[in-house]
Amino acid sequence: MLRFREHGGNDMSCTAEVIEELLRDVPPAGISSYTELIQAAREQRFDGAGVCRAPGGSAYILFMEGEPEGAVFSDSKGELFGDKALYLIHDTGKFSRYPLDQRVVERLVFGCRIHNKSHSGGQASLDIPEFGKKAEGIGRLILAISKGGSPIAGLPIRIRKDGQVVAHDITDTRGMVSFRLLYGKYELLVEKQKSNIDVYNFSFVPELQDRPLELEIS
Repeated sequence: MLRFREHGGNDMSCTAEVIEELLRDVPPAGISSYTELIQAAREQRFDGAGVCRAPGGSAYILFMEGEPEGAVFSDSKGELFGDKALYLIHDTGKFSRYPLDQRVVERLVFGCRIHNKSHSGGQASLDIPEFGKKAEGIGRLILAISKGGSPIAGLPIRIRKDGQVVAHDITDTRGMVSFRLLYGKYELLVEKQKSNIDVYNFSFVPELQDRPLELEIS
């Protein structure tokens, strides 16, 4: 559990339970989709939390001056924080918007900070390669991942489509990994370190089947 100390000596943890307790007597300022939440928060320079409670899990996004700064995702398996939480949050549910004092949000964010804001529609961006065009059928995607010209072994790789992880594996000693996928558009998640995940958009087409695609990461 991630914990930090408030000024004054009381412990506060950035968990779904703590956030829910803080929101217990706060009336929601509005209900919207994920995309509308991000837009409204920025327009209003919102301080507070966006919360989506669903049977598959609850999502919490913490805002300071309209920018998403922290995230928590909670389900029956446990809780994820920061970037890892944000990668599981997608635009399928309704979010309630709860205003909070910015000082409270700041203390919560300490334990669940978002470092890569590209997934939330933030201004940060990645150099994203786009391969091929949409097609029908199924094939094998092969990736060769390196850093500084050398292959990286033991690197967790996930393939996500429409907000759901559809495949995952770890690179071998040659820095290679393969997946059997339907042709179409996907996101590639490269977990370089805990809470440090790069995301790439790509289109998998027949021309790329069984042909290693080289990806150099920083």
